[in-house]
Amino acid sequence: MRKLLGLIWILLFITSGAVVSWLFIKELSSTQALSSFLEEQVDVSSVPIAQNSYVTDHKGDQIAEYRTEEDRRYVSLSHFPEHARAAFIATEDQKFYEHQGVDPLGVVRALISNASTGSIEEGASTITQQATRNIYFSHQQTYERKVAEVLFAYQLEQSYTKNEILEMYMNTIYFGEGIYGFETASHSYFGRSSSDLSLAQTAFLAAVPANPSYYNPVEHPERTRERQLWILEKMNEAEVITAEEKMSASEETVSVDLQERNANPYPDYTDYVKHEFKQLVAKNEGWDERLNQAEGSEKEALSEKLNIRTNQLLQSGITIHTTMDTDIQNMLIEKSRSYWQQRGIEGAAVIIDHRAGALTAMSGGADYHEYEFNRAFQAYRQPGSVWKPLLVYGPYLEEHERSIHQLVSTKKYCVASYCPANEGGAAKERVTIKLALAFSYNTSALRLMHQTGLEASFQYLEKFEWAELTPADRQYAAALGGVERGVSPVELTSAYTVFSNDGTYEPPRAITSVTDADGKLLFEWESQETTVWSPETNDQMREVLRATVVSGTASSLAVFADVSGKTGTSNATRDSWFAGYDDRYTVGVWHGYDDPRPLPPDNSAIAFWKTIYPMLYEKNEQP
Repeated sequence: MRKLLGLIWILLFITSGAVVSWLFIKELSSTQALSSFLEEQVDVSSVPIAQNSYVTDHKGDQIAEYRTEEDRRYVSLSHFPEHARAAFIATEDQKFYEHQGVDPLGVVRALISNASTGSIEEGASTITQQATRNIYFSHQQTYERKVAEVLFAYQLEQSYTKNEILEMYMNTIYFGEGIYGFETASHSYFGRSSSDLSLAQTAFLAAVPANPSYYNPVEHPERTRERQLWILEKMNEAEVITAEEKMSASEETVSVDLQERNANPYPDYTDYVKHEFKQLVAKNEGWDERLNQAEGSEKEALSEKLNIRTNQLLQSGITIHTTMDTDIQNMLIEKSRSYWQQRGIEGAAVIIDHRAGALTAMSGGADYHEYEFNRAFQAYRQPGSVWKPLLVYGPYLEEHERSIHQLVSTKKYCVASYCPANEGGAAKERVTIKLALAFSYNTSALRLMHQTGLEASFQYLEKFEWAELTPADRQYAAALGGVERGVSPVELTSAYTVFSNDGTYEPPRAITSVTDADGKLLFEWESQETTVWSPETNDQMREVLRATVVSGTASSLAVFADVSGKTGTSNATRDSWFAGYDDRYTVGVWHGYDDPRPLPPDNSAIAFWKTIYPMLYEKNEQP
């Protein structure tokens, strides 16, 4: 009796399902009111397919891939080989180009299967439904989800062409191992683009999505092979390949070699690129202006929205074009890792091509890995005397129109109970301004800054970019680098490019432009050139900074005829800096510990600077 009732229920279910499906398709095709309703309730105007984004170097070569949780290389339908498209249509949905998103007969077959088992085991999904499921829904099997899937599939057919839907489908199929999309699967399993696959390889790969675990081509190649032969047979039946092509492909030996997902080879640089990209988006879309005007919870909410917007863009298949010089980056990483690890210290280094305004290379620490603490742009440390040219000497010469040959005392000097001493207690009656900076006399710096005034001095400093400069820093200890939070190596090195640009400052950038998945320009930096001081003042500063190298605190670099720069140390030598430049490059180096404590002797930044500088020209011409 129970069996008879079950059969009756199945028949009723099948009949009603068939009728409902037929009426549903009929109504969708003819009823304007329903179509209007779906347009309002079922939004397919956006297609949220997360895809990997890419970073290129200064030559345009790809250097990194920002992967989403769904590792996907999205490509256009025309990129896929014709056989790949034909394989999925022949095996998944032979009436794809005829139906409106739902196959009524397929629904009937699924109802029979599902009713007989008492569960949802067969989906009867068209390619459009599968694309809809991959894009908008989870793969949980429920009747509610199936109904929604049908509605979305119909609306997708009204909004996009068949080829656009097929492109979505082939880019969203799951192939196991965290791999999404036929192109990504081709690179992962065969190490090549799908456009380079043979028919046999194409059919073999097309076998996997039916059940990625069961047909795993690495663990169960015999099962994948079995389905591959079935796919070739179906393609032959659909007359998309000939019997000869089927036979040839069937006889071809196919083997896969699952490619390791290579770690980002340049994390120091590309992590900074993400940081700069967020700044670029904020600047171009007006977020920074809104953030500057907001406070408290409103500012936090805006920051979170900016993060979401940035991540959306990074999941849209963009390409970020950068100024990284691969040769110099490799050199810098190799030297810095070895140097700092051997000495048990931390460090950061930044190399800028100031001719091009290009951030050329960057090292973020002794053993830096992706998304860790990058000391090149996230470490804010006391700058010490390396700040003096920017905050004290440049402003003094510009404000007072004085010469670097003017005399200044190095004797004890106090301002508002602040009485710094010179290194080693050295003091002379009077020296030239040139020598005062070359030998980094603290008392002379305080005297000159006092004459210029806090407000005037800081007005010059604020023409550069300092993320952590605060109102509390406007005090005379800043003349010697005594500030609340500090500066980052990127900020300091960038500021030093002013000396190579006639007293004007244009923030050096890692990013030249950002293009979307179709190659259309999305973002690029606008010029932000600022006049800091006159060319005459700048010429004098260049002479002073050269003297620092020839005979002052950086005299160990005197062997380099074109180098100028300035050393800096914080209290108790917790930080060691050197920022220097020649006719082409500006290079900044910081040494220290993450938990600030005195550095051991012979671990100055200038020693490391001297090591890496000659290597800049091993593969490049001298400036």
